[in-house]
Amino acid sequence: MKNIIKQFNACLALITFSLFFLVAACSNDNEQVEPEVKIPDTVPSAGLAFEQAGGAQTLAVQSNMPLEVTSDKEWCVVKHKNAPTYGAYPYKVVIEIAVDVNPDTAERTATISVGANGKVTNSLNVTQEAVIVLPDVGMKSDAKTLASKMYAGINIGNTLEVPNGQDWGNNATVSKAYIEGLKTLGFNAVRIPCAWSSHADASNKIDAEWLDKVADAVNLCLINDMYAIVNIHWDGGWLEDNILGGYSEAVNTKQKTLWTQIATRFKDYDEHLLFAGCNEPGMNETTSTAMTPAAKQTIMKYEQTFVDAVRATGGNNATRCLIVQIPATRIDDSQSDYSMPTDEVSGRLMVEAHFYEPYQFCLMEEDAGWGKVFWYWGEDNHVAGSEHNPTSNNEEAFVKGQFQKLKATFVDAGYPVIIGEYSAMKRTVSENQEKHNASRAYWNEVVTREAKNHGLVPFYWETNGDINRATGEAREKYAIDGIMKGAAAGSYPY
Repeated sequence: MKNIIKQFNACLALITFSLFFLVAACSNDNEQVEPEVKIPDTVPSAGLAFEQAGGAQTLAVQSNMPLEVTSDKEWCVVKHKNAPTYGAYPYKVVIEIAVDVNPDTAERTATISVGANGKVTNSLNVTQEAVIVLPDVGMKSDAKTLASKMYAGINIGNTLEVPNGQDWGNNATVSKAYIEGLKTLGFNAVRIPCAWSSHADASNKIDAEWLDKVADAVNLCLINDMYAIVNIHWDGGWLEDNILGGYSEAVNTKQKTLWTQIATRFKDYDEHLLFAGCNEPGMNETTSTAMTPAAKQTIMKYEQTFVDAVRATGGNNATRCLIVQIPATRIDDSQSDYSMPTDEVSGRLMVEAHFYEPYQFCLMEEDAGWGKVFWYWGEDNHVAGSEHNPTSNNEEAFVKGQFQKLKATFVDAGYPVIIGEYSAMKRTVSENQEKHNASRAYWNEVVTREAKNHGLVPFYWETNGDINRATGEAREKYAIDGIMKGAAAGSYPY
């Protein structure tokens, strides 16, 4: 028995010594292995950003040992999304970062600490947008007063007006950086072309998420103290391309239904927001056909429906400034057989025209038998011997003459005019690219200046060509400089 006890004690001592050695060895190993944690390269250097409404984002983090992740704020919660198998290095752990709704009017931040083995090896910032507090200056300004406050305007083209499911080259999300960039460049008014029909069901009920998306763009303008115009753009042509066939009760009902919903969604917004009834009614149908008096009457009926529908929603819409479009938005088509809608509120209507003239300089893509493309514009920008210089009746005097028609017909009658779109296409030319660029800059300058001098508020058409859509910085600085030079020189006559 004593021998058995001695043998047992000897075994116990040996086991204890072995365990001590094993623990010591493991402890020594842990001291030698440093945590190696890798956060995905796709994470921005500034960290993760969340909207005010909150939400969740996931990260796949790599580590050479069991991962430890913590948040320093209760509103920002971190949890593992998978159960990693710690058998081979590196471990891949998917973590979820969930953020509550931010109820405050200030942006808030949290720090996510990431590490292993008791050591923090990485930290990650989380920022969340605040509740947007829109300005409210009321609805005191009439149309002329409001127009006089718009220094220079620009379009967010080929974006929110793209029919649902189509891609015209731009993300249908308007970013904060882009709007702030526009403000920095000198613009203080933004036209936001919108599609609605393709975001509505068979009964013309607009998807609530789409209304919110448009509101996001409007909000970014307003919090930057900019004016915004929301319209119903081409929108698949349900109204725009159905003018020559005569008045349609179905089209009229759709116009009323859509505008009732749009106006209701924005009824509490102040005078910084304006509505425009449509875009270019009948333009596509009359590129080679005259706009008849009957067609103009059809347009006037749909515009009256727009005005009545918005006013009926009440709130700030009862006195909001509204914009109606001349036939096809062509200046010459507005000079006869067209008149403004009636409005229960005095002095709160504007009219809209578009300006892509002369056609040979602004839109013509290739030479034709009847004439050459104008690569150059403005006497100082002519190139000796070129076939692509403009004819003399298509330069500065022509612009002034066209704008004088609008001034005499509308501005002098108390209706400011929105030049809702104007631009001249950029070309790569074989003769003198510098002179072509200078021509675009000068055309922008003249059109912007003379628009303002004649009581017309200029909104440049831009689709991510002259201005970087992501950053709001100028791609073609000369073109934007031309606009701003003209905006500074022009002066509204009211």
